[in-house]
Amino acid sequence: MKRFYNVFALVLALALTIVACTGPEGPAGPPGKDGKDGEPGTAVCGVCHESSSFLLAKQMQFHNSLHYLGENFGTANRTQCAVCHTHEGFRESLTTNLDTTLAVIPNPTGPNCRTCHYVHTKYDSTDFALTYTAPVKFRHGGQTMDFGEGNLCAKCHQARPVSPMPVVGGDSINVTNFRWGPHYGVNANIYAGVGGYEIPGPASYQVSNPHKAMIKDGCITCHMATPFGAFAGGHTFKMTYESEGQEVEHVASCAQANCHPGATKFDIDGKVTEIKNLIAELRQKLIDRGLLDVSRNTDGKHVLSEYILLPNNRPKKFSSLEAGAVLNYLLVAKDRSYGIHNYKYTKALLVNTLNALQ
Repeated sequence: MKRFYNVFALVLALALTIVACTGPEGPAGPPGKDGKDGEPGTAVCGVCHESSSFLLAKQMQFHNSLHYLGENFGTANRTQCAVCHTHEGFRESLTTNLDTTLAVIPNPTGPNCRTCHYVHTKYDSTDFALTYTAPVKFRHGGQTMDFGEGNLCAKCHQARPVSPMPVVGGDSINVTNFRWGPHYGVNANIYAGVGGYEIPGPASYQVSNPHKAMIKDGCITCHMATPFGAFAGGHTFKMTYESEGQEVEHVASCAQANCHPGATKFDIDGKVTEIKNLIAELRQKLIDRGLLDVSRNTDGKHVLSEYILLPNNRPKKFSSLEAGAVLNYLLVAKDRSYGIHNYKYTKALLVNTLNALQ
């Protein structure tokens, strides 16, 4: 008990000492100077997050797009793929100006708002600006093209380098990988009319393309036309949508007064049907010659799964014409616009290839 009282006395003495050191409270100091008022939150955030459904509508459209719904970013995060298949890789490439990332993207995300826009950078209207607008130098062919604001799309939607590349009238080439060819998103090359194996023949390779000449911003003008809800146009980038079990063509951009007034379908003057038939004819000819592998496209509906045929997946030599014919088919078939992007160039590649294979 004596020990307890000793400890209590020590604690009490310490408390009294602390109180004694504090002393009485002094008089209040003068009031501080008023700081400058900051911008009200509504003046900053409200530039985008205002009371209308403007931003919500675009988000709903984008959530119905293949850019948002696609899953390739999860596996295509390798250095050679990530620049187009992941958000992180694309933004990195804009800084490094390289066609590959410096390393594998460890936590990839797919294309999103921040891929194409400067979201939450200055917190004003410039946050809507596009992250890339400069002319595009093609990886396959090396030409530099200007599609206006569509340059952002063409940055990725172009053919990859074809190696080895067959030369018209040249030596045979050795193909070692069944994925040889222009890859999948070849649209900008067809639109510009470059990158094909241009065999001389009855059809001429037109330099001009009315769509490219008349449409200022290329891809954006048509694929982001006045939206139909959240199902086509706008930030869906889609040109068709399904309604009551039927596929509907979103011709809003085509039907403008200075283009194809009154158009109700893409198959204007039967040109889409013509190109579809030519593609089917070339496809069958390549199959018959043992040049095209369609084993991954058994129902004929998934052209992106067709490749050059390498028996037993072993390297094989192809004549320049054989390889060039497959290249032309892959370009026009995987473009999937059936000549809409560039009717004259597409037709010339098909007609001249078929003529050479007779």
